[in-house]
Amino acid sequence: MGRGNLTGMDRALYLHEVVDIVGRGAAPYMAHVVGFDPGAVADRGLALAGTWEVVGTTGRWPQVVNLWEVVDGWDGWTRLARRTNLRKAENTELAGWWDEAHKSRTGGLDRLLASAPGAPDPVAAARAGTTGEVAVHELTHVRPGAGPEYLAAVVERWAPVAGRLGVHLVGAFEVLMTDVEVCTVWTASLDAHTALLRAGVDGDDDVAAWAAERRRWCSRWHEELMVPAPGSPLAPT
Repeated sequence: MGRGNLTGMDRALYLHEVVDIVGRGAAPYMAHVVGFDPGAVADRGLALAGTWEVVGTTGRWPQVVNLWEVVDGWDGWTRLARRTNLRKAENTELAGWWDEAHKSRTGGLDRLLASAPGAPDPVAAARAGTTGEVAVHELTHVRPGAGPEYLAAVVERWAPVAGRLGVHLVGAFEVLMTDVEVCTVWTASLDAHTALLRAGVDGDDDVAAWAAERRRWCSRWHEELMVPAPGSPLAPT
């Protein structure tokens, strides 16, 4: 954990979860996630990077997004998959955790991610004090195989522009087991993100240039705001 920017073969793995919530269950579910014991439940395979409630006026609701670092890379992924899936019938700690979680959720969708070369490490960013009133969560469909090139452009060209406007990249990821999807996560104040949206509508040159450039790789994208759970990484103290 906390490896800073990653290049070459030293690429961290992450588990990305979109969780469907029952009624007003987002707060208790996220508190349950923050209290997750990865040693007992997941064979030390996970470390929480963030848990957020989707802002209903920007995305599907009620919904929570979790981001976990897969500790020890591929070895950790193997331990995690075996402990929580292949041998879940033997995992009494997981059964108890799931039973409590199911009081607040109905199901969801998981993605295995690999951090893009040169992208920030969200766990390290949280430890360094990077936080945000909101997170900006973006899932992007790219033409087949274009994900790495697009993410390189995000890291090298778009992140510095957005950062000057107060929207800071904390993670950029290829979605594994597909070649048409990538994910980015940013932190910001609500005012900073609103200013970025307004700059795009008003035709700011830098924002407009990126909107045109990204179409070289992207077929469609969706951005939504999320609110971090109290006590979670990347949440203001």
